[in-house]
Amino acid sequence: MYRLSWVRLAGVIGLIALVIAGILAYYSIFRESGIEKIVIVVNPIPKEKVEVDARELESFLESRLGVDVEIYFPTSIAAIVESLRFGHAHVALGIGSLPASLAVSVANVDMPLVEVREVIIDGKHDAAPYYYSYWIVLKDSPYNDLSELRGRRACFPSELSTSGYIFPMYKLVQLGYLKPPVDPRQFFSEVIFAGGYAQCWEALRKGHVDVTIMAGDVPVSLFWEAMNKSRVLEKQGPIPSHVVLISKSLPDELKNKIIEAMLELNKRPDLMRKFVSAIFIRFEKGNIEEHLKPLIEALDATGLKDRYLRS
Repeated sequence: MYRLSWVRLAGVIGLIALVIAGILAYYSIFRESGIEKIVIVVNPIPKEKVEVDARELESFLESRLGVDVEIYFPTSIAAIVESLRFGHAHVALGIGSLPASLAVSVANVDMPLVEVREVIIDGKHDAAPYYYSYWIVLKDSPYNDLSELRGRRACFPSELSTSGYIFPMYKLVQLGYLKPPVDPRQFFSEVIFAGGYAQCWEALRKGHVDVTIMAGDVPVSLFWEAMNKSRVLEKQGPIPSHVVLISKSLPDELKNKIIEAMLELNKRPDLMRKFVSAIFIRFEKGNIEEHLKPLIEALDATGLKDRYLRS
């Protein structure tokens, strides 16, 4: 009996030793790399609105990674790219495809995860890592084709909008109405950059412009209000959704742990929507070449690549 007990005890001690050895090996990854803290940057949002949620997310990631984690809230997208470029941040969450393309071109980062979001594609709700945008006119508009809008008035959300400007310009190039480097004023008599989809829809609704853009990732109420009162002339896409960027300078073991932790957060979409897209469903694995390819093709075709991806 005693002999059996000693055998069992020796087995338990051996198991504990293996566990301790594994833990020590795990933490040696960080000691050898000199990494004591992981810095995560997120889209510009008021920190005070998500301070409690940020602490919860930090605690979760610390428990999975075994190092200190800090979430920072840069004041601009440019600051996010620069923080990755100069090594001040290791991870970026919820980054749009355009700034992600810039970061990939100027910073030592990889793009292991993409966002699957709740979007509307051709009038149907869908879960996808991409979406589409649409050229729309009012239902009683006399225009039935984009070619008829030459010399008319157009509204775009922003020159920095992937779905609201870059891809619509790509469509005009594909149709032969513009040549690179594109300038919408070569086709339209008046071009307004209103600051958002809601503002452009308001301009169209009130007759201030003749055509505008609507995207499948805007708030559902805005999408249906606009689409129910308008007609679609053209559609463009697929447009890549937001992504997760991770510094290539991190040890592979740590990068894998970060990816695993992010995938585990798919169980907490309510928490992640505070830091990424409000229509976030889950993260899934992706890669730069496949996910960003449609955007790079659009930038090349429109002659806008040097303008937007200039270091």
